[in-house]
Amino acid sequence: MINSLPIEVWRIDYMLEEVRTFPTSPSDEQIAYTLKHLTYARIDNWIDTDFNTLGWWFQIALLVITLLVWWKLVDKKRLLELTFYGFAIMTVSIWLDEAGYELGLWYYPIDLIPIFPPSTAIDYVMLPALYALVYQYCSSWRSFIIGTSILAGLFSFILEPLLVKFGFYVPICWNYYYSFPAYVAIGILMRIIVEKLKTIMESSQET
Repeated sequence: MINSLPIEVWRIDYMLEEVRTFPTSPSDEQIAYTLKHLTYARIDNWIDTDFNTLGWWFQIALLVITLLVWWKLVDKKRLLELTFYGFAIMTVSIWLDEAGYELGLWYYPIDLIPIFPPSTAIDYVMLPALYALVYQYCSSWRSFIIGTSILAGLFSFILEPLLVKFGFYVPICWNYYYSFPAYVAIGILMRIIVEKLKTIMESSQET
């Protein structure tokens, strides 16, 4: 079974090989039943191993402190725009994290909450808040790309190794170098979308 394997041999190709050993494709009802019990298993595991631990409280503290700092620095006149940009970053980050988790590229030993996509305070608050501040302070595209690249470098080559060292993040089939272009692309794509929406709103108000 996969769970009995050492972490270094737990790879996507092995997982796909295991999936394909089903004699017939499972029905939607069987998948739903399995997912329900998997969710219950995650909740039980979270209560026993994550909740109320030092690592869990650290994430709560990180979440609260980040929100307080963001609220102190955010431009209240642009609050709706910056909040929307932050939520867009958060949505994409959580979606990508869930995809990577489901594909076995990485996992988080300490989840913030058990029933949402396995994720941490990084996705829920830290990433959106810092990206939103870069968006706020870097008005030109040149400064924004530089700021986003610096932020991507900090997350990829400093934060992720620290998360691994302290047991918050376990890459299985992933490299820190893969994260860098993803972090940059997320910031740029979300800015393009937000600015396009702003243009549409401004043009509609003029008519």
